[in-house]
Amino acid sequence: MAKVILDVVQGPLAGRSFAFEEHDTFIFGRHPDCHAHLSPDDTTASRHHFLLEVNPPDARVRDLGSLNGTYVNGVKHGGRTRHESAEEAQGRRFPEVDLKGGDRVEVGATALVVRVEMPAACVSCGTAIPDAFKSLCAWVGNTHICPPCRDKAATGTPVAPPPAPKCSQCGRDASGEVGERRGGDYICEDCRRTARADPAAVLAQVLAQRAREAGGPAGEGLVGYRLGKKLGAGGMGAVYLAERIEDGRTVALKVMLARVAVSEQARQGFLREIEVLKGLRHPNIVELIEHGSAGGAFYFVMELCRGGSLQDLLQKRGRPLPTADAGPLMLETLDGLAHAHAQGYVHRDLKPANILLAEEGRGAKVSDFGFAKSFDKAGLSGMTQTGSTAGTWPFMPREQLINFKYIKPVSDVWSVGATFYYMLTAALPRDFPAGRDPIDVVLENRIVPIRSRDPGIPGSLAEVVDRSVAAKPEDRYPDAGDFRAALARAL
Repeated sequence: MAKVILDVVQGPLAGRSFAFEEHDTFIFGRHPDCHAHLSPDDTTASRHHFLLEVNPPDARVRDLGSLNGTYVNGVKHGGRTRHESAEEAQGRRFPEVDLKGGDRVEVGATALVVRVEMPAACVSCGTAIPDAFKSLCAWVGNTHICPPCRDKAATGTPVAPPPAPKCSQCGRDASGEVGERRGGDYICEDCRRTARADPAAVLAQVLAQRAREAGGPAGEGLVGYRLGKKLGAGGMGAVYLAERIEDGRTVALKVMLARVAVSEQARQGFLREIEVLKGLRHPNIVELIEHGSAGGAFYFVMELCRGGSLQDLLQKRGRPLPTADAGPLMLETLDGLAHAHAQGYVHRDLKPANILLAEEGRGAKVSDFGFAKSFDKAGLSGMTQTGSTAGTWPFMPREQLINFKYIKPVSDVWSVGATFYYMLTAALPRDFPAGRDPIDVVLENRIVPIRSRDPGIPGSLAEVVDRSVAAKPEDRYPDAGDFRAALARAL
């Protein structure tokens, strides 16, 4: 498993190190909730100075409209002039900077050095070597070799270097795009640009190529399905209307594209998690029928919700939903979410686009349960998840930035509460001024009471929704079950 480590080599925090083994966020500044915070009297840093997003071995830093800027290898990024207010500076979007091992990040007197540790791999075949066996597999030049390859070397068989990563669609060498990642399937950037228009085409071509290599027919359709029109697209792939060839059932087929080389270990880890999610069955959770993978593409066959998403419904109507229409949808959504919470699952990305409708205006079902989180956990997403797609920031609780890895049901309560708030008012619990960095809005976490948006909302209902989007987790309902009980009484 790759690891990114921040070593503080200079300044008041010198000697401290921060290690990341999975997707996480790290905030530096003077505010006590920062992961690394300076004294409130240290004028070299802002309250929230920079955000580091890590998904090992990748790391990316983003200045948060600080006064003095964030320096990477001596180059200033962000910062504002003395005559600018923080709000004016946040109106200018500062570039994100991708980091690599050895890079130096400086804020005032503080300097942090990025260190990247890659998992050991056999110098010949590329097989991962667990940490516990690294000493036993030590080889020349600080490399490692697995026992089978060591045996070959002992007989005089040359030890060949591991094969370079190849694009699973066009076959060209993709090693320059995936850095130190070895082996596995990958979709190169040229093919990815084509895939953005039609991700399923990538999967179809890879499957057809594999069928030809195996000496069999390419088969009809895509993994046993005839594809229809594209229903929607997001940051990681797209959803298509499809017909199952075996019995003619109409379904939705989702294709997700990995953004890094996909090792067999990562592939199987992700698919195992999704297999567990297949058991999460409830009338108000979208059914996952089957799934699989080919190359750097993964496909999921799900029940078709003909009513589209809640987001589609709101856009079509162009106005808030009356309580009589919104109430049943809210209760159904919470029924599905409460079942998942009771089984130990947290969604982590609830928003109107992820609540689907069996028919137009009714039959709410929670979708994408665990897909993004599991995809992310398997290390297949690259640097794409945190606030990367439209609609994520408005429905994100503050603690998801501060405590990214340890999101609990109470955080889902905020996101689904913000969704209900939006249903009833066509406005968001927080104001996102045009041009202002949404990260700063989420960190500031200034919540607008729902009756400030619409005084006509009944007081009992407003009280329940306001509690669901309370700034502090301890002030909210602890899970969807408690939220649903309170909402049912208010309605």
